[in-house]
Amino acid sequence: MTHPVLEVKDLTFRRGRPILKGISWRVEPGQHWCILGPNGCGKTSLINLITGYDSATSGSLQIGESVFGDDDWREVRRRVGLVTNTLTTYLESSEPVLDVIASGREAKLNLIELPPPVVRREAASLLQQVGCSYLREALWGPLSQGEKQKVLICRALMAKFQVLILDEPCAGLDPVAREHYLQWMQSLAVQPHSPSLVMVTHHVEEILPSITHCLLLKDGQVHAAGAKHEVLKSENLSHIYGAPVKLGRRGERYSLRLA
Repeated sequence: MTHPVLEVKDLTFRRGRPILKGISWRVEPGQHWCILGPNGCGKTSLINLITGYDSATSGSLQIGESVFGDDDWREVRRRVGLVTNTLTTYLESSEPVLDVIASGREAKLNLIELPPPVVRREAASLLQQVGCSYLREALWGPLSQGEKQKVLICRALMAKFQVLILDEPCAGLDPVAREHYLQWMQSLAVQPHSPSLVMVTHHVEEILPSITHCLLLKDGQVHAAGAKHEVLKSENLSHIYGAPVKLGRRGERYSLRLA
């Protein structure tokens, strides 16, 4: 029996008030998902539960064969690549860029010991792949937002992951940098045996052609989930954003405007 890459069942989360209210969602091998929803709908909370940075109030969570509560989630987390601005609040400004990247191998932050030479070489190679070789001797703190996003994606790629979660990966990028970043992510998604991608975004313009499925959230609940061509519709988006909007499409990319 093939296990899902990721599955949550009736997941709830409270922090003074209900934030997630019975989320059920399943990612199968070979699928790439986009999570869409307005501010405060629970997108980031869902990601924090999946990666173990928060604990659910109730419900179940599974990654591959591992079930949250039954397995050591510190080990499970090593199979989940994560790119999120939340990490920037935990990383020390004085942390060398190569150490930030290398820390992804063990899903740790702010390494105490110097990474082995082979790991540092792999980190440097990833920097070169994203066009940032010039950051090899740099420190984390002074980096621009775009540079930090690229370093975080390199960090995620250090893990031997089954799923790569991108939590608003284009936040803070200028339009040109955003397009370069999206093109690079598209090339990663279409590689043989690529991990399942889960992209969290506010913007339909950032939905990659390789995305196969969409999860739409509103008020901590699932409004719609399924194949992209079935879920990504004007009426669904109008409902979750609370305003009449019109979904447009040009080639394999989308746009959104008020109706």
